[in-house]
Amino acid sequence: METQSTHRRATARIAATPQIQTPTEQAWPAHRLRARKPVMAAMICIALVGGMQGVDPALHSVAMPAAAKALGMDPALASFLKSIGTIVLAASMLGVGIIGDRHGRKKVLVAGILLMGVAAFITAVAPNPLVFAVGRVLMGVSTAMSFAMCLALIPTLFEKKDLPKAFGLFFGAGATLIVIATSLSGSIQGAFGWRATYISTAVLCLALTFTALRLLPENNTSAQRKFDSVGVVLAAAGLIALVYSIGQASTRGWGSPLVIGGIFTALVILAGFALWERRIQSPAFPVDLFKKPAFSAACLAGVLFNWADASMLGQYPALALPAGVPASAVSVVVAVMYIGMICGAPMAGLAQKRFGASNRTMFTSGLLLCAAGLASQIFMKDPHNITLPAAGLFIVGFAVMWMQNPQSAVIMGSAPADQLGAVGAVKPAVGQFGFGLGFALAGPMSTIFMQDGIMTAHAYGMGLAAQSLFFVIAAALIFLLLTPRNRRATA
Repeated sequence: METQSTHRRATARIAATPQIQTPTEQAWPAHRLRARKPVMAAMICIALVGGMQGVDPALHSVAMPAAAKALGMDPALASFLKSIGTIVLAASMLGVGIIGDRHGRKKVLVAGILLMGVAAFITAVAPNPLVFAVGRVLMGVSTAMSFAMCLALIPTLFEKKDLPKAFGLFFGAGATLIVIATSLSGSIQGAFGWRATYISTAVLCLALTFTALRLLPENNTSAQRKFDSVGVVLAAAGLIALVYSIGQASTRGWGSPLVIGGIFTALVILAGFALWERRIQSPAFPVDLFKKPAFSAACLAGVLFNWADASMLGQYPALALPAGVPASAVSVVVAVMYIGMICGAPMAGLAQKRFGASNRTMFTSGLLLCAAGLASQIFMKDPHNITLPAAGLFIVGFAVMWMQNPQSAVIMGSAPADQLGAVGAVKPAVGQFGFGLGFALAGPMSTIFMQDGIMTAHAYGMGLAAQSLFFVIAAALIFLLLTPRNRRATA
């Protein structure tokens, strides 16, 4: 009897003691760890929720021209409302990441995907541009909520060594969802109108809300950090100024006072954010992470692969559509990029998990692939040629996911356990910066090779080939940055 009593007291003490083990053990009880099905079901759910971050802008871009015409928007207002959700998304990530870290990541994810549905419904029924704008702003905030928590939950389900494979599934499933949704959106809009496109987003979000409630584990941090209001406001203001200014460069030009002044303002605000974060006791974001070569390399890679993505997506339609290539054919060619992404995501996970490819190898080879995809367009002679652009889009899409897996694994693997949501804000921030750069730089670089201001196959190919040089240089820089000597120096 004494032995049993002692055993019960010991068991009670163990049960009462906080168990800080692996991330997976924090998220799942021991009896469920022995079964892979709950973990994989949760992972697939997270991947589909995360995929909505790409589905919404894809469907929005399809519906926006018709919505602008129906609601009487002038071109300037339509351009602003087309991008406002993306700007708000980038600005909201840090704040919602901290809220999820403090109050529960599953709660914020579920609230985010539900609010995405509400935002899509508001946009669908909008009687005027003001209500339409409210829906797009709410979509930006809610997308930040769901996507930030997707990134934060994945490290709690898998060991650090398994993160590349996990992110391969995450991005592969997301790209597949984008391809399916965009392929159906044209038929839906053609049959039922532009409002039905937004309604389809709302239906998807509602279905994913119930799925997430059922399949996802709750995940709270052990520490209750103070909410860094000043840091969140500075980060949001800096990112809004940066993303908006670079977006305006594509239409106003890099010499515009608005663009120059906006970028300067953004840099000043973000420098103030970094100084503030270094001096307070509980910073919103651990800025010292940028001292780690792998983390800095991952952020640089994120800027660049989004740049390549945007350049191809922006330049090919700008060449093909004015030349008379049917819009349906252009959309099919563009979709090849997403097929490349679907292929690249699992291959990247396999390369790192099974063959032990280093982050240095993944980033440098991925940037060289981006350079190859862009440079291949120099052989473009006829704007009606769809084979060469499709090949370039596939290569760039593959390279995006080839780098995005290790990039996500490095960023999230570097995060302190109680700041997964906050650190996850880096990924979409550098992504939006790179995407904006791609759109803003691709046009002017092609203009250098134009004759009489007309986009020709020569100007298209030379402009993209010129950009490829930046990717070769960046590959060399990252190769040097991630030398074993540099990694040891900052370990």
